[in-house]
Amino acid sequence: MLSTEYMFAIGLRGGLAIIFGLLFGIAGLVITFWVIPGLYTPPMWLLVFPIGVSSSFAVFLAYFKPETPWRILAIGLLIAVAGGLIGGWFGFFYAKIAYPDGVRNVLLVSRSVRSPAIMPFITFATIFSTILGGLYYGFRAWRYHEV
Repeated sequence: MLSTEYMFAIGLRGGLAIIFGLLFGIAGLVITFWVIPGLYTPPMWLLVFPIGVSSSFAVFLAYFKPETPWRILAIGLLIAVAGGLIGGWFGFFYAKIAYPDGVRNVLLVSRSVRSPAIMPFITFATIFSTILGGLYYGFRAWRYHEV
């Protein structure tokens, strides 16, 4: 049975994961456009990977505990990255449905960071990664009494 202390820790870390996941997702998007040369216009689906990884890294940091063995940290990181990539793909398909023309972007290429069609990538990547990371953290709290 999870005590109030465990539930509070999971909720607090989950809230931080969502806030920092959104911020890290936006930062990952900006860094991606910094790294990609100016003459190349990447397709929208290519943005799923940097956004998913950067959002999931923030979620991993929210659930990070330095005293945890490295194997458990590696499993937590893999679960967070998997959730971020799955969520990024859900956001990609949602953006195709919600913005069928790509918001003045008929080719669905990422020409601008300010395109609203990119925000579902970041949101879904953060939410899926936070849910999977929270489930793993909750399992560890329930099974091994780690807070």
